[in-house]
Amino acid sequence: MEESEKYSFNEEFHSQGVSYKCPSCGSALVFNPELQKFSCGSCGSAFTKEEVERKTLVKANENEEFDAHMKEYKCPSCGAEIVCDENTSTEFCAYCGNPVILKGRVNGQIKPNLIIPFVIDRERAKKTIFKHLKRYGFVPNSFFEEANLEKIQGIYYPFWEADIDTYSTLSAECTRVSTWRSGDIEYTKTSFYNVVRGGDIHFEDISVIALGSADKVLVEGVLPYPIKNHTGFDIAYLTGFYSKKNDLSFDDVKPQIKSKLNDYSRQVLRSQISGYASVSVKNTSNNVSKLNKDYTLLPVWIINYKHDNKNYTFAVNGVTGKVFGDLPISKTKLLLTYFGFFAGLFLLIAFLGGIIL
Repeated sequence: MEESEKYSFNEEFHSQGVSYKCPSCGSALVFNPELQKFSCGSCGSAFTKEEVERKTLVKANENEEFDAHMKEYKCPSCGAEIVCDENTSTEFCAYCGNPVILKGRVNGQIKPNLIIPFVIDRERAKKTIFKHLKRYGFVPNSFFEEANLEKIQGIYYPFWEADIDTYSTLSAECTRVSTWRSGDIEYTKTSFYNVVRGGDIHFEDISVIALGSADKVLVEGVLPYPIKNHTGFDIAYLTGFYSKKNDLSFDDVKPQIKSKLNDYSRQVLRSQISGYASVSVKNTSNNVSKLNKDYTLLPVWIINYKHDNKNYTFAVNGVTGKVFGDLPISKTKLLLTYFGFFAGLFLLIAFLGGIIL
C-alpha cells in the first residue's frame, strides 16, 4: 500500500503556475520548502521534480497498457457500462437483461492496485441465491428457472480502500444511580460524570465504492470482504468476468471515509466505557497520522429478474456468499395464501360453532 506521513480530511492543496499531479493518487502537488520536494496533501507522498515526471510517465504507461487489453460495453436501455478483457464478451446487460453494444477500447481507466479474486464459482453462486430466495414463499417460480439463473454474471466492482492510523478521543456524559431508604422515604441519587476515552487506533480497509450510480446500495449490501483475500492486481483475474467503470475519485469519497472513520472510532471507544447507568456520547474526534489507500476490485455475482415490468437485481458476494437485493413478489402466490388462510379460518370457526351448538 502507498504510505503517507500526515493526512487531513479538511485541508485543500493548490499549486500555482505549473501543476503537478501526485503519481500515487492523482491529487495536486505543492512544493514543500522544508523537504525541498513536492508533497501530496491527499496521501502524504513526497517527490522530487524528476521523480514526479518519471513516475507520472510510468503510471501513464501502465494505465495505457491496461486500457489496451480492455474493451467496453454499454446498455442503451439502462445506461449501465461494464468493461472486460479482450478475450471476454457479453451479449446482454446484467442489470436489465437487454442487449448491450460494444463501444470499443476503454480509455482513461485507472489500473487497480489490488483485487480480491472470485472464490465462489457460477454454479455455487446459483445455488446460493436459489437457497436464499427459496426461504421466501412469495417469490415467483419463474425466478428459479434454469434459463433465468443462467443469466448470472460475475462482475468486479471498483472500491477505494483506506488503512488509517489515528489518535481518537471520545467524550461522554455518564451517570450512576444509587437508592436507599430512610424510614418510609426512598431516596435516589444521580451522579454525573464527564468521561473521556482515547488512544491510538489502526483501521484496516475502510471501503467505499467508487461509483455514484444506482447499484451502489446493491453492492454495498454484500460487504464486507475478508482482508486476507487481497492480492496484487493482475489482468488475468479478469478473464471470463466483467468490471464496472469507476466514476468517483478518492477525493470524491473522502467525506464517506471520514464518516465511516467517525462511526468506527465511536464504536471502539464507546465499548471501553462500562459500569455506568447511562452513557451519552457528546463528541468524537480523530487525529489522522497516516493514511494508505488502494484502488481495489471486489467480486460480485449479479443476476437480474424482470417481473410485472419491474427489474429486480440481486448481488452475491463472490467470496462469502452473502446475498442482497429486493424481493419480487408473486401476486398469485400471495392471493392463494390469503384465500387459504381465510378459508381455513372460516372452517375453524364453523367447526367450533358446530361443537358449541
